[in-house]
Amino acid sequence: MIKNTFTIRYYRSSDFENYVRLQIETEAHDRSGRYTSRQRLVEDLGHPRFHPENNLLVAERDGSLIGYVSVFLEPGIGRALLDGLVSPPHRKKGIATKLMEHAIQHARKAGLNVAQICIPQTSRAAKNLMIRLGLQFIRRFIGMKLDLGTSRLPDVTPDNYTIRHLQHGEAQLLTDIQNRSFADAWGFNPNTRDEIAYRINSSSCSAKDIIMACRGNNPIGYCWTRIRVGENLPAERIKGEIHMLGVDPDFRKQGVGRTVLLAGLAHLKNKGIRLVELTTDGEDPAAYRLYESIGFKKSMISEWYEKKLI
Repeated sequence: MIKNTFTIRYYRSSDFENYVRLQIETEAHDRSGRYTSRQRLVEDLGHPRFHPENNLLVAERDGSLIGYVSVFLEPGIGRALLDGLVSPPHRKKGIATKLMEHAIQHARKAGLNVAQICIPQTSRAAKNLMIRLGLQFIRRFIGMKLDLGTSRLPDVTPDNYTIRHLQHGEAQLLTDIQNRSFADAWGFNPNTRDEIAYRINSSSCSAKDIIMACRGNNPIGYCWTRIRVGENLPAERIKGEIHMLGVDPDFRKQGVGRTVLLAGLAHLKNKGIRLVELTTDGEDPAAYRLYESIGFKKSMISEWYEKKLI
């Protein structure tokens, strides 16, 4: 543990109020679009694959949390996903460096092959930190936005399949189509039914927010929409999100993705959502062209960095 002007330690359940305050105050300053809310933080900490007392490192000074790094372990693909922040008044003081060093060591002790983290392309400080810690750039993702208030969504008619909402009790159905759709996608960690069920029942989603394309009783594609609400966020700033868009490999290049995406956007528009966001892999030009053809515009770029642990 660090015994200088701050301490690095593992999260405790008694830290929750301090943790919420850190997140909300930092988001109010940075306006990074993290959609911070108390309920979302409860759900993030309660994720079935995440155990904060073992995998969340916090920086503490004078009884207050001033930063954190989470270490989300994915042993199935040998990866640890890192994410975190430092309170604005405490930046440029070595806190982020120490948090990241502890997180990388934690991932190494867990026996994983790599640690990865996603940062904004515009953050020079974050890039410098990656370089100091020996992480290398590996991938670029593109954030896109669509204004539903000024966009006219074309009508589409499915050919030989139907469009419907996911029904209650169909978590396994969604798990199967998601794992099939993304089996060849970079960085995808196969999901479990429990994990999918947990996400379906979160505050930002419900079964009705997931649009399915089905041939008979078999799903061939889906569009998972979410509505992200920040703490005390005005109604006009509530945003929709295309969380996942997937098509079974056997049914690609048949217009299924476009159809189910348009159905998902129509669903969000009917719920009063004006602005919709998504993120797509910079090395998937087909997906980018699809979103662009519907009217999505590039809004930001994020970069993935990686450190090999073995």
